[in-house]
Formats: sequence, C-alpha cells, structure tokens
Amino acid sequence: MNTKSIATAISLAALSTATLADTTQTGPNSYTIDEGVTFTILSQAASSFLLSWSDDSGTFTDIADPTITLSSGQTYIFDNDTFSHPFRMTTDALPVTGTDGSYVRDTFDIAVIDGTSLQPIDEFTADPEPAVDVITWTPGDGDAGEYYYTCLVLAHANMIGKIIVEAPASCPADLTGDGMLNFFDVSAFLSAYNAMNPAADFTGDGMFNFFDVSAFLSAFNAGCP
Repeated sequence: MNTKSIATAISLAALSTATLADTTQTGPNSYTIDEGVTFTILSQAASSFLLSWSDDSGTFTDIADPTITLSSGQTYIFDNDTFSHPFRMTTDALPVTGTDGSYVRDTFDIAVIDGTSLQPIDEFTADPEPAVDVITWTPGDGDAGEYYYTCLVLAHANMIGKIIVEAPASCPADLTGDGMLNFFDVSAFLSAYNAMNPAADFTGDGMFNFFDVSAFLSAFNAGCP
C-alpha cells in the first residue's frame, strides 16, 4: 500500500472521529472539563468561590464551589479576581466534611492548611486583587486523585471545593498525546510509517505493512476513552 493510499484511508477515518474539548455536567454541582481552560475566580461574599470558564461546550458562569474533574496532561489556569480571598490548593488530607457544592473546611489552623497544601506553596496559591496572581497547573498521570481548593481566610471555612484529577485511559492512536484524535495523529502515523519508526509498528512484529495501517485505523476508529 503506497503512502497516498494510506493517507486517503486514514483521512477518511479521521473525518468521522474528530473530537472537541468539552465540559460535561456530571451532577448538580459537578463538572468534568476534559481539556485545559482558564477558571476565573470571583466570590459570593464570604460563603463561596464562584468559578467561570469557557470551552467548546459554551460558557459556564459563577458556579458556586463546584467539584471539577480535570484530565492529566492538560494545563489549567486559576485566575483569582476576588479582592479579599486568597485561593489555595491542597491535598485530600485537609480536614473537610460535606458533599459536592457544600463542603466545609473543618480546621481553622493555618499550620494544618499549610501542611496539606500542594508544593511548592507559592505556586499553588493565588492571591486576591490587586495582585495579578494565577495558578498554572498541568497535572501528570501520577497526580491522579482528589484535592481541595480553599480560602486562606481562616473564618471563611465554607469557601471550599473539590478537584479530581483523572489520568486518561490508554489511547494508542493518540500519537501526539493531546487526548484527541485528529489529522495531527494521522500525520504523525504517516511520518513514523515512512521512517519505519517503531511508533508505527502497531502489530509489534517489527515490520511495516498493511497490517500496521489496519491496526492503526481500528485504534483510530475506536476513539479515545
């Protein structure tokens, strides 16, 4: 099979499987955001953080203390536009009770909050206005788990929400590693195939032929989980 035929076959498959980043609401106050976005953070007095963001699903505005599920390998920015509420990210060791959208921090001890904070602390703290301060986080697969965000004003124990990081399941056709299947993966496969790079040896037999093309097409059509 020549390169032109391979490109045509794979491109036709790509037309039907291209994916877009989106937000899925999974509960009354729970959202899964599968690609990097910027969260703009405001506040409702001293009772809640209000998070807003936009992606291919649309714009989500002033969601109070949402539980947000993020994907490893994606970059998320937390931009604190409040005027009196320092925003801190911690591990799940922070003493907390409650449910999605209604968590309460059970400690007023700054040493406990600091001791459970993600490290280095200054990179996981966004100070309020007039400071121009953001948290930029690209969690890796090893960061999969649960976290909290909370206000550092000790009396504001209700200003807290949960973050869940999920590592994506294996997606062998995602040769660019961006969590999506599109023409860039097709191009990467063709380049690897022409160079007889092991990345294109989808059958694992050490040869580069129609069977590798077929295996790539099957993986591509199966999509990413």
